[in-house]
Amino acid sequence: MFKFLIKTRPKPQQRHRHKGRYQYDPSAKDKKDFVLLSKEYAPKKPTARNIEMYLTFCYKRPRNHYTSKNKILKLKPDAPVYRASTPDLDNLEKFVLDSYEGIFYKNDSQIVRLSSEKLYGEEDYVYIKMLYTKK
Repeated sequence: MFKFLIKTRPKPQQRHRHKGRYQYDPSAKDKKDFVLLSKEYAPKKPTARNIEMYLTFCYKRPRNHYTSKNKILKLKPDAPVYRASTPDLDNLEKFVLDSYEGIFYKNDSQIVRLSSEKLYGEEDYVYIKMLYTKK
């Protein structure tokens, strides 16, 4: 089992681009940076076992979620908990799954259960929990 928190702003998987006969991944550099931040939690070699993955994508709250009284910020009672705006949750998931392929697991087809949420918090982060499943 792996549980860890990556303190970075969650990024979505961007669509692959075509230039002439060539295709490239515009998210490649972001994926490389993301893997570097989480490399310390990675196993020595990728597993071939099935995996359950739980992801939490947290975005720092915007200033309009707070009220200011005497220069003290207080969260508004009607401030949302979940982020129901772009980027799409499936693109955030795909970014993480593609980034960790070959690092934590051999292929992202080994993910047999995936649960994720997108919410607001005090800081940007991605929380990842991976469990090995029984065969």
